[in-house]
Amino acid sequence: MKKTFLTLAISIFALTAAAQEFATINPDARTAAMGDATVAATADAYSIYNNAAAPLFEYQTVQIGYLYAPWMPSELKGSDLMSVAGYVKLGQRHSIAVGGRMFREPKLTMDGDYPFIPTDENGNPNYKVGELTRPNGKSVELAYGLKVCDKLALALTARYLHYANGLGDKYSAVNFDLAAYSQIPLRFREGAAVNIGAQVSNGGFSIADGGFRQPLTAKVGASLYTPFGDAHSLLAEVDLGYRVMPAGVQGLIANVGVEYSLMQLLKFRAGYAHHLYDYATVGLGLRFMHVQVDASYWAAGAACPWRNTFRVGVGLEF
Repeated sequence: MKKTFLTLAISIFALTAAAQEFATINPDARTAAMGDATVAATADAYSIYNNAAAPLFEYQTVQIGYLYAPWMPSELKGSDLMSVAGYVKLGQRHSIAVGGRMFREPKLTMDGDYPFIPTDENGNPNYKVGELTRPNGKSVELAYGLKVCDKLALALTARYLHYANGLGDKYSAVNFDLAAYSQIPLRFREGAAVNIGAQVSNGGFSIADGGFRQPLTAKVGASLYTPFGDAHSLLAEVDLGYRVMPAGVQGLIANVGVEYSLMQLLKFRAGYAHHLYDYATVGLGLRFMHVQVDASYWAAGAACPWRNTFRVGVGLEF
């Protein structure tokens, strides 16, 4: 009996910790399909989540997007992630990016399955009266980018996070990201370029008691973009990083992704990641006029609580 209770308690703690790390889940369907290779990816509406300095090398002045991702695995079934993001370039040297997201966990239940409502020794629900809600996490981000020279841009992101476990306990934190992005044109092929990115993310502090904070992460990456004639292009990226979890556990991060574009209308993407869990990703993109639609699928083993998850995003560019 004690062993069963201990196993259940550990599982609940692990899932709750994962939920509090909702801001580490990639809310960009495009780079999610590329194995979450983000730090050197070319800019899109969600660059504030990838590398907020990248838009300064993008020819589009404004991009905005919305993403929705329902969670399919039984452990987190009933959860979903929503995000909005965008950027605007102010001339050639400055940019502002904004973003917001919400991660909702399954509704609280009385049947003992996670997430469940705890009870006292008499079997009565034990929570703060009047404060029973659906567990959720929210974040709001604001980033400023500066193009230092023709080949280098820097960005600083400020992020406010709030998490409520549905039982009346709430946690807040403020985090900061510092990012750099460089684009180097290649002379041997017109339009080809190497992109180099680096980022330190989630440095910050908890506002309330409880030790709520996101894992400090450092990443570097490089991508190669090359066109093939007028109808084809390829983007390939590799990221390497190191993550320090709130509990002090350290881990290596590696991401590999590719994106093939046909006539700038259809995008075919695939990738692989080594993280807390190993997983593969695939995805498609459609671009028509100023509208973009992206979708990705996350395939992983049974141990991964985010396996078999879809992300779908829509956006506009100007």
